[in-house]
Amino acid sequence: MRAALMFGAVLGLAAVTTLPTIADTGLTAVWRPGSGTQWVKWGLSFDDFKTQDTAYFNQGLRIQSLSIHNGRVTAVWRPGSGTQWVKWGLSFADFKTQDTAYFNQGLRIQALVVDGGQIAAVWRPGSGTQWVHVGLDGNDFKTQDTAYFNQGLRITSLAVFGGKLSAVWRPGSGAQWVKWGMSGAQFSAQDNTYFGQGLRQTSVAVENGQYAAVWQPGSGTQWSAHSFCGVDFKTEDTAFFAQGLRVSAVAVADGGGSPWGYPWQNGVTFPVYQGNNSPPPNSHNGSQAYAFDFGLPSDTTIRATRAGVVEWTQSNLTKHYDPSSPTTPANTPFPNGSLQNWGNAVRIRHDGGFTSWYFHIKPNGVLVNVGDHVSAGQPIAKSDNTGRTSGPHTHFQVQADSTNWGQSVPISFNNCEVPVTGDNATSHTGN
Repeated sequence: MRAALMFGAVLGLAAVTTLPTIADTGLTAVWRPGSGTQWVKWGLSFDDFKTQDTAYFNQGLRIQSLSIHNGRVTAVWRPGSGTQWVKWGLSFADFKTQDTAYFNQGLRIQALVVDGGQIAAVWRPGSGTQWVHVGLDGNDFKTQDTAYFNQGLRITSLAVFGGKLSAVWRPGSGAQWVKWGMSGAQFSAQDNTYFGQGLRQTSVAVENGQYAAVWQPGSGTQWSAHSFCGVDFKTEDTAFFAQGLRVSAVAVADGGGSPWGYPWQNGVTFPVYQGNNSPPPNSHNGSQAYAFDFGLPSDTTIRATRAGVVEWTQSNLTKHYDPSSPTTPANTPFPNGSLQNWGNAVRIRHDGGFTSWYFHIKPNGVLVNVGDHVSAGQPIAKSDNTGRTSGPHTHFQVQADSTNWGQSVPISFNNCEVPVTGDNATSHTGN
């Protein structure tokens, strides 16, 4: 299906989240500076979406971004006012008729979605020229975009379905770059390049593991994530919200994955001694509620779970205290609050300010130095049982923008795995 019409578009987002109904759903998002309330919901049925949107509308919130995938709705709500109309399941003919009517009422498209050959859109008050093209192949899209660019129009919403591109053009100025058919790695690399040139993402779409995006002039902080599992998206969004960032674009597709890998060699399996929220007398609750104890034997190579920069190490401790054994001169507790409780340790800082922590490392078993850039899966240490420990293992946790011991945050591993106590976990770090 291909067509050209006189109409419009948009996208935006939010901050409290619900876990996706479809387990392998991957969320791609961009965070930019913003303020005020933000709500994000995903994996909603159309009935639940309608109920939620009505409730938020009555609270003075409006949809800023919309995505539909496999009959499930993802949306972001932010403060707004005035009229809002949302329609979905439209044929092209019905969409054209509806958009023409709304255009004549002074409304413009805020978000455009194509899923399963059907069209969904959000209309909000607006003015001026608006053009929409649906279902263009790459060459026709490029030709059309070039013509509109020369007329002073810029893309405000981008959608991909069946390998075809759909977009909305509205008045704008300045540079604009559009790329599609990118892998996740290419998408991230391109974004880093454009960021350095003073450009920021304004729209993003994903289909079958390939990414499309629009970059336009902008400034300030920007973080992006591609095809994140729900638990990791929620953690990132919560942390970024606290930093004064809001989601500016979101897209949903199959194939969610985690940015975190297990801290050992690819293809190897180790037991999970403690998972999330282990009840007392286990230690993984409170600030350690989302920490993990992995049963790595002494002298096992510990690997970085994610690319980052080594920020702090502790490597010359030789003692350990076993809390499960009687206190003796040879088994004496460390002082409360002492870093000796961690044993030898490494802290790595990652994109967005997240830090990963690795404890109970072998004496002089730290293999990296402060300031080193490490890749995911790179050896960083050798395991052991220094510090407060009942036996050899590796304590691992992630914190949000923290340089001191503090609250662990929820994460998943590999393809959205959240192992619990007693599980056996197999690494897929690629190293």
